[in-house]
Amino acid sequence: MTFEFTIKETSGKRKFPCEGKGAVICGYTGRDQAAVRQHIEELKREGIKPPLGVPMFFQKPYWGISLNNEIHVQGKETSGEVEFVLFVDGDKIYVGVGSDHTDRELEKLDILKSKQVCPSVISRTLWDYREIMDHWDRIEFRSWATDQGGKTLYQESSVASILPPEELVDLVRKRVNGDMEGIAIFSGTSPLLTETFLFADRFEGELLDPVLKRKIEFGYSVHTLDWFKG
Repeated sequence: MTFEFTIKETSGKRKFPCEGKGAVICGYTGRDQAAVRQHIEELKREGIKPPLGVPMFFQKPYWGISLNNEIHVQGKETSGEVEFVLFVDGDKIYVGVGSDHTDRELEKLDILKSKQVCPSVISRTLWDYREIMDHWDRIEFRSWATDQGGKTLYQESSVASILPPEELVDLVRKRVNGDMEGIAIFSGTSPLLTETFLFADRFEGELLDPVLKRKIEFGYSVHTLDWFKG
């Protein structure tokens, strides 16, 4: 499957066709281990077993990746998580933003399957990491969840809370047979601002560069199979 991205550089835009192999979903990748433990405690409150070790890595086939503005899921208890997303192209790294959408009910039984059963959404726009690596830790990411109660700020953090791109790429490279081209690397996420997961009708996120004064945004609606009575 070929994904068509746009690379936005300080000098302009260009197309980046990428033959997608799949994705690696990274988990528990926080630089601050206290924040990692906080996230693990959040998951424990939801009935999700703590990991055997950190970080964790979960593979996903190419058909589980979406660049669309809507997704369809099986159950009602699903939610997104904003993450930066990396692509390796030779000696270059490109950065986007996306959501590791997860079935939270299934996550209590099998974390890998809970991620594979939902699409992972990626922005259509990417940045060249070389243009932002000198101020990487100043870049921010946040998300919003919208349901019948309105739009809620769901996550807000700096990418400095997550392991840096070079380290994530190196960790994933050790687990990949062959080259890295076409593999979307989801960085892992930050703790929620809410007390629990929000099973929203719409999820949005952004990656904000305050130095170059630009941002990448994405958003998608979540549809369940409510047309089937069961």
